[in-house]
Amino acid sequence: MAGGCQCSAVAAVTMIALVLAAAIATLTSVITAEVPLTPGKNCYRKCIGEKRTCHFHFDVHTYQTMSRACYNCPGNMTDCQLPDCIAGDGMPRKILVVNKQLPGPPIQVCEGDTVIVDVQNRLHADGLTIHWHGQTMKAGTTHPGTPHMDGTPGITQCPIPPGSSFKYSFVAREAGTQFYHAHTGFHRGDGVFGPMIVRQRSTDDPNYSLFDYDNPGHVLLIHDWLHMPTEDKFIFRHHSGGDDFPESMLVNGQGPHQHSNKTSPAAHIPYRQFTVTPGKRYRMRLINAAILNCPITVSVEDHMLTIIATDGNPVKPLNASSIVVYPGERWDVVLAANCTKSGTFWMSFMGGVDCAMSFAHQFSLLRYRDDSSACHPGDSSKGLGNASKGFGNAEGVKGEELIDAELLAQMSPKPKFTEVPPAGVQVNSINSACYDDLVCMANMRSVYSMPEDMKTPTNFTFYLAFEMRRINNAHYYSRMYYDFNLVEEDQQIPTPQVNNLTFLHPATPLLLGGDQGTPICNAENPPPTRNCQEDFCECLHMYHIPLGASVELVLIDEGQYGDENHPIHLHGQHFWVVGQDRPVDLQEVSLTRNEVIKMDQRGELIRNFDHPVYKDTVTIPDAGYTIIRFKADNPGHWLLHCHLLFHSMAGMNIVFKVGEDTDIPLVPEGFPTCANYEGST
Repeated sequence: MAGGCQCSAVAAVTMIALVLAAAIATLTSVITAEVPLTPGKNCYRKCIGEKRTCHFHFDVHTYQTMSRACYNCPGNMTDCQLPDCIAGDGMPRKILVVNKQLPGPPIQVCEGDTVIVDVQNRLHADGLTIHWHGQTMKAGTTHPGTPHMDGTPGITQCPIPPGSSFKYSFVAREAGTQFYHAHTGFHRGDGVFGPMIVRQRSTDDPNYSLFDYDNPGHVLLIHDWLHMPTEDKFIFRHHSGGDDFPESMLVNGQGPHQHSNKTSPAAHIPYRQFTVTPGKRYRMRLINAAILNCPITVSVEDHMLTIIATDGNPVKPLNASSIVVYPGERWDVVLAANCTKSGTFWMSFMGGVDCAMSFAHQFSLLRYRDDSSACHPGDSSKGLGNASKGFGNAEGVKGEELIDAELLAQMSPKPKFTEVPPAGVQVNSINSACYDDLVCMANMRSVYSMPEDMKTPTNFTFYLAFEMRRINNAHYYSRMYYDFNLVEEDQQIPTPQVNNLTFLHPATPLLLGGDQGTPICNAENPPPTRNCQEDFCECLHMYHIPLGASVELVLIDEGQYGDENHPIHLHGQHFWVVGQDRPVDLQEVSLTRNEVIKMDQRGELIRNFDHPVYKDTVTIPDAGYTIIRFKADNPGHWLLHCHLLFHSMAGMNIVFKVGEDTDIPLVPEGFPTCANYEGST
């Protein structure tokens, strides 16, 4: 369903954008030719003074956990921290990593820095791309847009062939907690990901006064973890009815396997530690890089969390006892180290949905320093915390992570796995309607107000239904030999689709002309020869949006299979979350796209325009809906997809083409191309 657009306004925006882009491109080419490169590790600094051009080098290669580099880990705890040792959860398995690190090396830069990453693909057979999750690649006043650097195969670039390299170059325009990850195949699930933190000037952070320290050692990248290569898990799931539940969970690439026998080395891998000083307040950055349906509930024993940002964007502070982080989401919280506390406390990470089926969870340790000087008024050290914000004190890094049985013996008993939230307020709850103590995104508030022109009816409204459909997917079933409807129920694996359509990747990336002559479909223009209500349909699922138009997406989880929710990520844009609800907050309910459209026509979908949160990833509750709005002001082809890897790999994707071909920045000189070869006859 679509509304009309303000054509004259759109045309004006297009003309201005073309003139501005040409001017900026000329200016930028002159400036960047004279700017020296700064080694990436030297770009972590206070964000004052000039911008830098930060250069990183990523070698992506096959490796393994518990390799010979780990020597006697965990028998000798120090061996677990040796260079090139990736302990994981103590279970040896093949992995793919950047620079022999899990997570990959951190990118710590300042807002407005230019980031250059030379990616060398040393995989044996697979192509590779890297996506910079949270960076929109938009043009700014001093730089052009860089959509070709988004790192999305088939959309913005060709995969980097084995043995080849690719230079990513873009301006870190969006401040906050972001991360990078492979966007090809199953590489993210095997370890190709890492944190990307874009700091900003203190005067630009409205919540700066709420914390004393923002240390690189207080970034927590949490994710589910398999004991086999991710592609194998996918194949077993879709071709023989295997499960899609993870065996484990890691925090910053490490943590004991919680289900191992106590005599197993895997049960004794050291926990990650995060050190604090009494009387100080710490900004902690949470990133969920999970690949399966694994929303993770984060809580800290005997501590409250003050939530100050989501997906890099500030929110009005809210105190909570726990927060749920969905795959692809990032949340910033402040933890106050209380002057009345001492010792070590459990940081709990409890998996939900698919992770709950296998009781996947993990812990870290919050360890108080034996230093209470900050708690005494008049002490000479008072105030030094503010002076150190975002610079200098890297508490919680590898050198401080040595633990032993004596330390654990002094702590309270380790919590048991549970799906029940801790008492108090929880933010972003799993498959829930909005309540006072279960705060959904519709009830969170941004620090900044929504632009007035985005509060009025939008130029376009699209109703997108995400569902696991029980259909005969020809990629996994055969009508002649093993029809979906004739095999045993435990072999009937549903197909993830958007509006009954599976996304079909083009042979040539869309930014390189891959949509020329390719049949395009959507709900309003389905494939002409098939009944997609009953049959399996796949195509280049795409909508074309004029540059400058306002867009509303009503994202629907129809809830007809299991309790799946879908964390949705939009490339190239951030959006305002203006609505979210689960109309019938009960188990085993469903909600169809047509029902939601009728509810909207009756005025039953509530929209909030009072400081809605601004994000790039948001979940749709099972049998519920989430309403988002964005301004289509970034020309290019932008992917919207479920961030559950098994869903996106099976086609739960859609593309928005923003602007005309003439609005999109020119293809960089010498940019790699790829296409089908159909012979010379």
